[in-house]
Amino acid sequence: MSKANKSGNQMPSEQAAGRPRPRRLDLDGPSNFRDLGGLPVTGGGSTRFGLVYRADRLCTLTDADLRRLEDAGIRHVFDLRSETEAADFPDRLPAGAAYVRLSMTSDQTFQARTIYERIVDGEIKSYGEADMVAGYLRMLQNFGPSLARIVRQVGQGEPTVIHCTAGKDRTGVASMLLLDLAGVAAEHIVTDYALSSERRPSLQHDQTEARSLVPMLEDYGLDPAGFAPLWEARPAVMSATLEGLHDRWGGAASYLAAAGMEDSELAAVRALLRA
Repeated sequence: MSKANKSGNQMPSEQAAGRPRPRRLDLDGPSNFRDLGGLPVTGGGSTRFGLVYRADRLCTLTDADLRRLEDAGIRHVFDLRSETEAADFPDRLPAGAAYVRLSMTSDQTFQARTIYERIVDGEIKSYGEADMVAGYLRMLQNFGPSLARIVRQVGQGEPTVIHCTAGKDRTGVASMLLLDLAGVAAEHIVTDYALSSERRPSLQHDQTEARSLVPMLEDYGLDPAGFAPLWEARPAVMSATLEGLHDRWGGAASYLAAAGMEDSELAAVRALLRA
């Protein structure tokens, strides 16, 4: 039976007509837009459908896409991009959705412009999986209050979209926290992350800056394969990031507690995330 969220909308049941519900939303614009529902959780059951969605940038939403998101009851959109990214490619929003931009970008993350400058300066010759992991862990180190704000909002039970440019890196870190808090095993969190590599058209389109590095790398005599983790969602990267989350902070719950969330808040969010 469907359950109502705090906005009064019905949260969809996890299956329709006995068939597993697809997690990907087949939209005309964004191609890396999917539901965080349907992943198995420890102790049985799965994560709830219709509560949290992860996505690439929303400037490509068509009118039909917007109607579909309105039908899904989307009430909150968290944009994790920089001010420049958001200004250059502003989101289209479903009617009634509140927009919050929480930049999870700094000169220490792996934005293409920063990578370009470091290559020109001769600082780096490659950007591999270990560099990606270090970047993800820096996000956790630097953006705890922003991530806690997202989790608190999810705890209100209203359908929420979390997105960045490709829906892979910043969105991947936020999604990892929510899934770990819900009790999803590491192997399934890693599998969810890796789905972004299957959305190849999205990564090719939305990571234009990263892809544009290729001819420049060749001009500098560098092998583009050494930078491929910038535009690929490699399982080893998320696996190592999860290990870092647990080794350094003790997991999502402890991390979010250190960022200011109360035990009662965490318990409420965990319950909502689980079907």
